Amino acid sequence: MLRFKMKNMTKSILFILGFAFFIYLVLDLGIDNIINNILKTGWYFIPIVGIWLFIYFFNTVAWNYIINDKRVSFSDLFSITISSYALNYMTPFFHLGGEPYKVIALKKYLGTNRSISVTISYLMLHFLSSFLFWIAAIVAIYFLLPVSGAAYLILTVCLLVFFVVVYFFLKGYKNGVTKSFAYFIAKLPLLKKFNGAIFNKEEFFNDIDENIKELLNNRPGNFWAANIFELLSRLIGTLEFYFILTALGYSPTLLDSFLINAGASIISNLLFIVPFEVGVKEGGLYLTLQLLNFVPLVGVYIGLVNRIRELFWIMIGLLLMVITGKRNIKKEIKEVVIDESYII
Repeated sequence: MLRFKMKNMTKSILFILGFAFFIYLVLDLGIDNIINNILKTGWYFIPIVGIWLFIYFFNTVAWNYIINDKRVSFSDLFSITISSYALNYMTPFFHLGGEPYKVIALKKYLGTNRSISVTISYLMLHFLSSFLFWIAAIVAIYFLLPVSGAAYLILTVCLLVFFVVVYFFLKGYKNGVTKSFAYFIAKLPLLKKFNGAIFNKEEFFNDIDENIKELLNNRPGNFWAANIFELLSRLIGTLEFYFILTALGYSPTLLDSFLINAGASIISNLLFIVPFEVGVKEGGLYLTLQLLNFVPLVGVYIGLVNRIRELFWIMIGLLLMVITGKRNIKKEIKEVVIDESYII
């Protein structure tokens, strides 16, 4: 019973913090400003918001290939995915606030170690797909757009760097990353006092790494299928920029939208340290639009529409946390009644 209370208290705290931040975002953007921009976008706001249902669906398919466990239903995984991304939107740095929630939500199905390993595996896959997406964008520029000598050199250097990063991600999947990363952290000057705690967890880190290595080494088909669906989710995200620019009266091509998506995401990831990407997203869009001969200031409007879309899905994610939380409470109460050994 005590464990039951602790798990639900953690979820409740996450929900309360998320809801408070949701209210803050609404007030910060301004209700009138939100309504005016939705009206300005017109009916295009429906597909702008709606395509994210498909993005989250493909994210869930990718994660499902990693988990590969029938104890976790696809509907539950879909709900966890949406809620975790909602929490990520509300994290000031790195956008990783949803990862602890994933572990908590999956722990009852898979146990702690397995929940952590599949969460780390998907996080690695998410980052890996970013670099594959950017590589595809550079290749598209090479073949489909006129490129000057200086730009060609910069793109080539970026391409080489991205390939090196992809290599290290694949190496991480083959050899595991948790233990080596923990030992690296323990050597940092300010964190040396945690040495003992980290070394005492060696068996725990080994178990996590074995689970991570299992995906690519034993289930390469699942690994590459997960990558394909994660990349598909990013390609679908390109349509958001297509719909916004069309709503403004432009006639963008899908290539334009693809490159805007890739360019803006590269800049926002390079400047991940800025809290909540304040100004970063708009700045990235400004530069990318300028390179593609669009009016750069349109980037400010696109960034605002992006944030309104995020608000919508934060609301959905928080509601799903409430709904699944109530359903799980009823389920666990039944288990407590049936299994008296659960009672302390």
